[in-house]
Amino acid sequence: MESEIVKQLYREFHSGPVAGTNSSQASSHWTDFSKYSKVEADADGNILTIKGYGFGGSDDSRPAAKLIAATGNQLMLARLGYKGLSADMRKAKRFVNSMGLYFSQDAFRQACTRFFLTKEISKTGIEIKNILIIGDGFGVLAALMSEKYPDANIFLIDLGVTLFFQAYYLGKKFPNKQHTLLSPKDQVKPGSGFYFCPAERLENFPMQQIDIAINIASMQEMNPDMISTYFSMLRERKTKLFYCCNRLEKILPDGTPARIFEFPWKKEDVFLVDEECPWHEFFVGRIGGTNVKFLNLIPIPFLRKYDGVHWHRLAKLSH
Repeated sequence: MESEIVKQLYREFHSGPVAGTNSSQASSHWTDFSKYSKVEADADGNILTIKGYGFGGSDDSRPAAKLIAATGNQLMLARLGYKGLSADMRKAKRFVNSMGLYFSQDAFRQACTRFFLTKEISKTGIEIKNILIIGDGFGVLAALMSEKYPDANIFLIDLGVTLFFQAYYLGKKFPNKQHTLLSPKDQVKPGSGFYFCPAERLENFPMQQIDIAINIASMQEMNPDMISTYFSMLRERKTKLFYCCNRLEKILPDGTPARIFEFPWKKEDVFLVDEECPWHEFFVGRIGGTNVKFLNLIPIPFLRKYDGVHWHRLAKLSH
């Protein structure tokens, strides 16, 4: 039996022939991609078919996909060589599998992000009570952060068509936690829980101070005015830390450029980390990106670079 949140998100964003493709908040990228997600339900709203598209392959359980992911993850694990990362990855893999997903290369990168942020947050002495994740695909990062910070509230903002997947998988994994689809009257309740806010209804997001906000590879898929809206919201909520990992440049299907250094940062912002993201360097696959070349001459089969350099910043935002 699905939760009422899942049923409501399904009715609003996935039922009907053009569901998910006409959001006022969607860039040309998501107008193109959202229509390929597939969700079907019975008359009572119970989900029969669920398949995401364009935000990771953690629901692709084909043996070939699992083999490709395992190969890519092992190569990247060896490449990074961080002390303690292997043990953390083994725990993360079991955790993601328990969500009904598999440990794809996308899930691996989310686990790297959690590993990295945990260490960086500990250096600041900031107590983590409220976490905001903007664009979390299947909800893997939210689940991993909830495992690390079990007493924290986690707020999720995404286009409604994608937020559905986060509500579905987090509801399955954490049935005993509070799950709230934010409305104008909702307040943050005592205790920890998950709060879902469709990007189409940002006005429902409470004036809650955020300890850390996270965006990974989705601001590069937004229109510039939407990026500015999020930055303004983060500053209004007196966000203590903002982790942003996006491409140096991405050109959207309609020709709109998105460049991380042109996001509305301020000179008063303090960057604790400001560098190329090492776990967004390459992946294993047949399509996408460009071949990694041995000695810059000979293409290595299935080993591919991402389309463009990914940069990550951990910032103390000025308010």
